[in-house]
This record gives sequence, C-alpha cells and structure tokens, in this order.
Amino acid sequence: MTMNIPPKSTDELVAFLDTNIVLEGKPVPELPWTEISKTGLIRVLIVPKAMEEIDAKKRDGRLGKHARAFNRLIAPSIINGVAIVLREADPRVELQMATCSRIPWNDYDELDPDDGDSRIVAEALNVRNVASQNRILVSHDIKPLVYARGRDLPVHQASDDWLRGPEPSPKDKEIQRLKQKVAEYKRDEPTFEISIEVSDMTPPTIYRIAALNAEQVNAVTTLIEDQNPKKSNGSRDFYGMSSSFNIDRDSSYDGKYSAFINRKVPSFVAKFSEKLELLFNQRLLTVRVTNIGDIRADHLVVSVKTSDGWINHRVVAVSASGPAAPVPRPDYLSSLNIHRHLGDMIPPRVGRHEFEATLRARRSGEMEASCEDFRSGQAYYFHGVVAPTSSDQPLKITVALTAKNLRGEHTKTLKFDKQVVAIEPGELVDLQTLELQQDYSTKEEFTRLLRTEQYDEIEWDEKDED
Repeated sequence: MTMNIPPKSTDELVAFLDTNIVLEGKPVPELPWTEISKTGLIRVLIVPKAMEEIDAKKRDGRLGKHARAFNRLIAPSIINGVAIVLREADPRVELQMATCSRIPWNDYDELDPDDGDSRIVAEALNVRNVASQNRILVSHDIKPLVYARGRDLPVHQASDDWLRGPEPSPKDKEIQRLKQKVAEYKRDEPTFEISIEVSDMTPPTIYRIAALNAEQVNAVTTLIEDQNPKKSNGSRDFYGMSSSFNIDRDSSYDGKYSAFINRKVPSFVAKFSEKLELLFNQRLLTVRVTNIGDIRADHLVVSVKTSDGWINHRVVAVSASGPAAPVPRPDYLSSLNIHRHLGDMIPPRVGRHEFEATLRARRSGEMEASCEDFRSGQAYYFHGVVAPTSSDQPLKITVALTAKNLRGEHTKTLKFDKQVVAIEPGELVDLQTLELQQDYSTKEEFTRLLRTEQYDEIEWDEKDED
C-alpha cells in the first residue's frame, strides 16, 4: 500500500530502498518502479546502514550472490560519483549512494541507534540535498515502515511482485542434483512407456455369489441330467455281428457318460457359485510395453503381476448350463487322430526381436516374457484376462521391466478399489432353465472369438470336472 506519495509529474522522487528489497527482491533494474511513480525521475538512494547490511551478506550461502551482484552494480557510482541508470523509459530510474548528515539521536526517542531498521529510517531523514516532500521509503517489512510513518516519512509497502520467487532449500537442491545425475545415467539406457488397461473397471463391480442350498443343488443337478440324456451308441452291424462289434460304436462311451453323470455334473454343481464368479468377475487385460527411446533394450524381461486373483493368457469360458456331455465317437475315427497334435510338440523358434513366454499366465499371479533385442519403436502386447476375487482387497496390477542395459527396474502399477456386491445365484442365472439373466464383461470378446473361429484363444473351464 502506498501512502503520502508526492504528485506524479516530471518532479524527482527520491526512493530509499530497505535492505530486504535488495537482498530478497528481484534485480534492482527489474523492480516494478511504476508502482511508486508513473513518470519523471526516480532517484534511488542506498543509505550507509543499508549498504553495511548488504556487505555483511556477501559470503552468505543463500544471499551472497545477490549481495555481490548489487555491489558490482553500485560500485561505479561510489567510485566515480555518477548515477547508475537502471531504467531509460519513463519513469527514468537512477541509482546512487546516499550522503547523510550526523543524526540527532536525542530528537528520535523512539529510534534505537543500535537497531538496523531505526538507523535506516534515521539516515533517510537526514540525507543531504533532498527535499523532504519528495522522499519515500520502500520496504517489504512492516517495522521500518512504522518507524518512517511515525516521522512523517512517506512509505511504500512493496508487494510480493517486488520479491524473487522462493529459492529451493538445500534438500530440494540435493534432490535436483540427484535427479540430474540419474538423468545422465539414463542417457545410455532404453526408455519405456507402459500401458495397463482393464475392461469395465470404473468402478469394478465384483460379485460375491452365495452357494446353492440343498434344494437348489438337487434341482440344478436334475436339470443338467435331463438336458443331457445318454445318446445311442452305434447303429450298423458289421456283417451281421452283434452290436458290440458295430463299426460306428464308441467302446468307451458308456464309461465316459457314467463319469459325466457321477463325477462331472456333481463337481460342477458343487462349485456352481465359484463358476459364476469366474464368469462375471473376469475382465479383459491388455498390457503394452513400448521402447520409446533411441536405445535398444538388451535381454528385456517383462513381468506382469496381480495382487488379487489371477491372470490368464486366454479368455476363460464358463457355461452356466454345466459341462458338455460326451458324445459317441466311433473307434475307427479316434485311431485316425493319433498324430493330430504332433505339431504342437515342436516348439517354434524365437527370433532375436521376438518375445518368448518364459512364465506363461495360466491362472497364476504372475506371467513373464523375454526378448533378446527389443528395438527402438518396438512394442510388446499381452492380451489376456484378470480374474479378481470377491475379497475386499484392492486389485493391483504391476508391470516390471528389467534389462541388461537398464539400471534397476522400470515399473508401473494400476490400482482399483473393487465394489463387492453380495448376490444370490438366481439373480444371475435362471435356475429353472440355467440361462443367464445378465451379461458378463467378456461376452463381446468371447463372441468375437467364436465368430472368427479363433478357438485356440478360448479356454473352457472344465478342468475341475475332468
């Protein structure tokens, strides 16, 4: 706030700068001089006490450079007696040392000769060759302004615009130094970008499905059995021989159907709620790792971990209507398919720029893939699913990268706070028909895989009933 400033004209205004303006403020030529005068000449004077306090800070760790810079600025004026022009534009600003008369301390009862602020005000009141009505004291501190106003010396309380921005603390400087050092280390390291995407997770609704009661268990078991009756096994005799030698007969069918009724169906019904949780809580998971720098990654290892549930490299399909019943398969057809999967036994060769699954995601908490030479601009994708549990724990998915020419790990974590909903199985499945009442998150992807005949990308959840 400016008080008692003389009218602005071509008249000269003498501004006395408090020590804090020089040491804590912006460089003197850059100060907002128009706040105290719009036109004319501003003659900036530094009284001896202010100069003494500035000199005392020349070796100060924080203020030393500012004190020395001001000394270099004002030195020519002290040596040659000429004003230093700080600003040519209107208002013109010139800088000089002040020459003061002896201070009549007996006349200043409220001022203490040993107090720095008191002495600066007293010296400003006793400077030579300055008209009293054209003086003004500029300070950011309250104390010298109070002393000056008590002696009818006009004042201007400098706003924060007069000050420099906050300087970093020693701790901040050390952190910045370490960051620069790390940046130098990273110049010869690969640079990565990691993306983690989980479908339908804003927020994720995870079902905690109640178990079937005894009556529901019997009803669902009976329904599955009724929907899967035993099929006829063989239809033509072989040259009039008994039916046991029918060419269309599957000699193992009776045993397979018996296992279906006595083992697979009861096992499925016992875990009916778990199966529904798997179906409805499963989410598509996509991880992308890109080398966005100019340096290749040597022997890159990509690790994907989940803190809750598991991840799988394929969509897991669950049928709410139960496991598939066996069908008779003539013995002669079975004998033709002995070598059907022989090609799968020979592992494909992996090139230097290709990824190899070193720890496959098979309903596990972690997967891992490696690449010998991950080039600049190259990208790696993992497409699979994550199946969180119905616990109250958050879901965290972490991707960690290591390489021979990478110091430490490069990681990224995606965290979800789950919304767990307790629900009865009958709210998701019609227990009279075993048809779904609601859609599940992976339905669209599952339908796409079936439509495009990408059956190898589907995992049917029947392993517990085999």
